[in-house]
Order: sequence, then C-alpha cells, then structure tokens
Amino acid sequence: MWSNRNVNRSVFCALSKELFDGLFTFYWFCWFFIRFTRSANAPIPYLNNWLTDLVFVPIIIHFSSVIGSFLFNKNRAHGYPLYQIWTISFLVSLLFEWIMPKYTSYNTGDIMDVLAYFIGGLFYFCFHQPYYMRRNYQLAQQQEAAGSPNPDANITP
Repeated sequence: MWSNRNVNRSVFCALSKELFDGLFTFYWFCWFFIRFTRSANAPIPYLNNWLTDLVFVPIIIHFSSVIGSFLFNKNRAHGYPLYQIWTISFLVSLLFEWIMPKYTSYNTGDIMDVLAYFIGGLFYFCFHQPYYMRRNYQLAQQQEAAGSPNPDANITP
C-alpha cells in the first residue's frame, strides 16, 4: 500500500537522478578537493586559485535549473539563455569579489576570479546545459516507453 513516505521517496529519487549527473558530481568533487587541500595546508598552485570559482557558477545554475524544472515546469528540462547566465555570473562576481572582501578577511577581490565565474557560466551554457537537456529528454523517452503512470512527468524537447 502506498503512503506519503513512498511519494516523498520517489520525488527525492527523481530529483537526485536529475541533479547528480556526471558533470555536477565532478564540480562538487573539484570544490571539495580544493577545500581539502587548503585545509591540509597543501594547496595546488593554479587549481587552488581558480578551480572553485570556475565550478561555482555551474553548480548554482544547474541546481536552480533542476529545482525550477521540478517546481514550476512539470519536470520538463529548462535551460537558461546566455544573458541570464551572464547576469548570474555578474551577481556572483559582485557579491564575492567586491562586497564580501569589505566585510570578511576570507574573500579577496580578484579580477581573475571574475573571469573564472564567467568562464564557468560559459562552460555550463555550451556543454553542461545541452547535456542536461538531452539527458532529461532521454529519461522522459524511457518513462514513456515504460508506460509512465504520470503523463505530466513526460518531458518534451
């Protein structure tokens, strides 16, 4: 017999299947690896400076895209136009490279970090977003072939 616990579990499983694709997992691995090397006082020169900034914008864009698809788009994949990704990159740059350095000793304002945010956003737009859209469509095709009981869960390109 089905209960609320089963429904919540299926939503969580579906959300994690969409969210944790290979690239998103790679972004988190990079971020945690750099954080670990910093805490171990063994930073890797070039990676330590810009890798976390490079993957930060793709992490927040992918997360917001997947959550937005679940909440507002009946689980249909949704992508951002480039100007919205640039806006997100600009706001992240403004916050972490101009505002936060005034209030914390941890953050430093660096133009190369700003460039890394924008390169990360461009990478997401050119590579990860098309991969996510294609993968989402393929999962919908598989659900349709299996006779998905929820027609709203089917995704169209």
